[in-house]
Amino acid sequence: IGDSHLHGWTSITETLSRKVTHRDPTMRACCGKHDGAHQHQPVIVHVAGEIPPQWRLASTGDAALDQHMHRRRVAALGKLAELRERYPRGESALTQAQCAYTSDATLVRFLEARDGDVGKASEMLATSLAWRAEHLDGREHVCPACRANPNAHCFIPIGTDDRGWQMIYSSGARAMDKSSISSVVHMSATLEQIFNDGAKPGKIVWIIDMHGFGWRDFDMSMASTVVPMFSNQYPERMGQIVILDPPFFLKAVWEGLVAMLDPVTRRKIVMLRADKFEYLKTHCTTDAQLDFLDATLSKECKAVPGNLPPKQTELILAEAGYPGVCGNGGAFKLPGASPDALLEPPSFW
Repeated sequence: IGDSHLHGWTSITETLSRKVTHRDPTMRACCGKHDGAHQHQPVIVHVAGEIPPQWRLASTGDAALDQHMHRRRVAALGKLAELRERYPRGESALTQAQCAYTSDATLVRFLEARDGDVGKASEMLATSLAWRAEHLDGREHVCPACRANPNAHCFIPIGTDDRGWQMIYSSGARAMDKSSISSVVHMSATLEQIFNDGAKPGKIVWIIDMHGFGWRDFDMSMASTVVPMFSNQYPERMGQIVILDPPFFLKAVWEGLVAMLDPVTRRKIVMLRADKFEYLKTHCTTDAQLDFLDATLSKECKAVPGNLPPKQTELILAEAGYPGVCGNGGAFKLPGASPDALLEPPSFW
């Protein structure tokens, strides 16, 4: 795809009709070994254009998307100083929390989300700061639903992948609380913990396990709550969305949801079935990650609320250093499915 095809949203939309399945092996520094001593190196995309090493982007595996994201990063860095003038360090008009949040990494994310337009990025950031002041600043990052019931949600950070992105495993079937609003609160609290109150740079890989997923797990308002939260409050946090074994009966609903996403986000979605373990072995960086995902995706680990493989879950949580959002003194309370839950029929019946 030539350069002329990568300058705007329309061109990215045009490329969506072409399913990109090629993954350039030269973009991967990982050899695929997981022997404990093996050190994975971040996968860096090198495209023409001056970007300091600390700002370089990891490859998505999609050459067209990589080039588009690279150009947005170049544009954002070129406007960083101008946007910083509007949010100077130590500005008395900002609270302590807002000063911490408006790091260079944050400003670059908002500039990228608005294609380097300083005015639009500033307006977007001001709106987000107001939202954070109302909902997050000065508050403990706790999910009320999980405080009352550790089985309420299943949205678990499991460490970084070979690109340095934070992997988060989620399963609607393993969550007891199906409310979209409750889920958004949980997701936000988790992201705040991972990224140090939002100021830390980085992206996530959202692994969505669709095993056991059925109509009872589906909230039609999920897209209208989750999508705006990520787009408006956590722009450019999404590195990739990996959907494992999507059920065919949700195809029509899924197409409607995808239509709500911007073209770049759509391009970040990867659907995997038989090839899911190849993907996981490529991008996981530790044995604990692979063991957790292998056990969780096995037929023996039924996808019902609270049911996760105890040993593997305990190990991955300890390795990832995730305190959890249950509000129980900083320790993650390992969920556990009830015997009755394990006897429930599959959720698609």
